[in-house]
Amino acid sequence: MTDSERLWTGIALSLFLHFSLTLFHGAPSEQPPSFRAVLEMDSDSALSRAGVRPGTNLSASSEQDREEAERLDRKRRAYLQYIDEVDDAIHARRLDTGNHTLIGVALCAFTIAPDGSFSEIRIVTTSGTPDLDASALRAVRAASGVVRRPAILGTDPIHVSLPVKYQYGLH
Repeated sequence: MTDSERLWTGIALSLFLHFSLTLFHGAPSEQPPSFRAVLEMDSDSALSRAGVRPGTNLSASSEQDREEAERLDRKRRAYLQYIDEVDDAIHARRLDTGNHTLIGVALCAFTIAPDGSFSEIRIVTTSGTPDLDASALRAVRAASGVVRRPAILGTDPIHVSLPVKYQYGLH
């Protein structure tokens, strides 16, 4: 076998292996996002409970069903605004220790009681920096009870996971 034949045989084998590996192994699986928000809401339907009616929009349902849909929508909006306010309260307290050199994100989880206080505070995903993780936990503890919980959200505990972010120039 000549050098030229060896070269072409090597190229052919290389191409065969390359394409067979891509065909049999497929694309690599995607990494799940580093942050996952879970919103727990009532599973009550806003549409008619009395049975199937023609039409699928709210005008095809009864007045009581429309009122229920509006109540659930107000509860959803109150929940989202409340979580935004909790997030703002935590981020307002993350630099209270005076350390402005931290860079990273720590994912913290906690439970909000009916009175707005936080319990079961923990790090779910570490930033890789112990000082940043400790600062994030201090910020969550300091924000506990600061934001008044709306009455429309009821008295069930709310389980929350929020990223606490640190970067230069972020206040």
